[in-house]
Amino acid sequence: MIFEELAFVREQFPLHDNLHIFNAPLPKQWLEEALELSGSVTLRRRKLPAEDIVRLVVGMSLMRNESIQSVANLLAFSSKSLNNNLLAARSSLSNARQRLGAEPLIWLFNQCADNWATQTHKDDLWNGLQLFAIDGTTLRTEDTSDCRDGFGSTNTNTKYQSNYPGVRLTCLMNLRNQLMVRAAVGGFKESEITMASQMLDVVPDKSVLIMDKLYHSAELLTHLENNGKERYWMAPMRNDIRYSIKETYSENDFWVERELSSHARQRCPELPQKWQFRLIRYQIEGFPPRQISTNLPHELYSDEDIIKLYHERWNIELGYREIKKGMLNNAITLRSKKAGLVYQEVYGLLLAYNLVRHEMALTADAVKLRPSRISFKAALRVVVYDYYGMATTGSMQKIPARMKDLTDTLKDFILPEPERPDYPRAVKSNFKKYPLKSAKRLKKKP
Repeated sequence: MIFEELAFVREQFPLHDNLHIFNAPLPKQWLEEALELSGSVTLRRRKLPAEDIVRLVVGMSLMRNESIQSVANLLAFSSKSLNNNLLAARSSLSNARQRLGAEPLIWLFNQCADNWATQTHKDDLWNGLQLFAIDGTTLRTEDTSDCRDGFGSTNTNTKYQSNYPGVRLTCLMNLRNQLMVRAAVGGFKESEITMASQMLDVVPDKSVLIMDKLYHSAELLTHLENNGKERYWMAPMRNDIRYSIKETYSENDFWVERELSSHARQRCPELPQKWQFRLIRYQIEGFPPRQISTNLPHELYSDEDIIKLYHERWNIELGYREIKKGMLNNAITLRSKKAGLVYQEVYGLLLAYNLVRHEMALTADAVKLRPSRISFKAALRVVVYDYYGMATTGSMQKIPARMKDLTDTLKDFILPEPERPDYPRAVKSNFKKYPLKSAKRLKKKP
């Protein structure tokens, strides 16, 4: 992997204690286990070993402006992989990616997340609880028949079709260190609720899971609170949902009861006939009234603290923005043209994102600040370009000094307080200059 060589350098040249913060190795054991579990271990006997292809997939996300062939060259594959330092043909790289599949990247992403997500700053806890969020987004794919068949289109209108098929991505994020802990990738026929339910068991005890109103689902939330200790949740509730007030804590703070439909209980027999939770009403000037539902106990957590906490959910939106704008450089269309390779590319993208976030968390810990105080864009630039400067240096003795410069450089990109401006949120209209294209193709004139 892209940081694996630095582990070797550290063994050869012991550094100052604080300099380990820029060494985030992906242990070779993890990589070997990922390949063995996926059945890809036999690829090592090929001209392009599986380990190098994994590095390539991650590098594709770190260097979005480079072609895949250029990324392969910049990664400096060993002489066993590329003879005479010549680029492999694009078809060879594509075929090697198809043989590798997505499973090694999925396993490696989960393994890294499990080991890195516990890395917390002293201020990362909220009243002794970890903070998580689940939300979804979409990524555009190349307009190929394989991608359309595999993922579908964002536009379900029968008269018009989307210009591109797309992927639905739903992630579980640690809100304080902003690492993606789990992810589910699928087409537009898949429900975000279903995708979110696949990640609930990863949410630890003594935590709060924050979601938007789409996830106010009795099946989802009762499963979360009933399968663990102190597993709390927060989600806005639609105004059209009916409930009855059972207890009033204050003017805008209630304990309510919602009667669940027979259809919902038939789909999920474990659901009770009636479901009780806490409801908090509030209003921001210039916006309509809102309602937050939660199971956080009234005796321990005030409504003011809960209202303030809910707005940390936007960290996952910022994470998606960093992936799309920072890593993909606004090139919103993924590279891969086959559905199987799209899965591989997305998990490689998430793994690359977590690599940068992990470095930021380690650096923030060294300077005794929260990771959100470090610029992601600057960290990404430092990680990518300075690493390749070290990886391609002709003298191994120069690397410890380069690592020290690299660490010091990353510390220079600490954002001042406040962490970000508090702008009012609003939805901007998307003006379309040209009319939508009809799905019905024009018949050619004879």
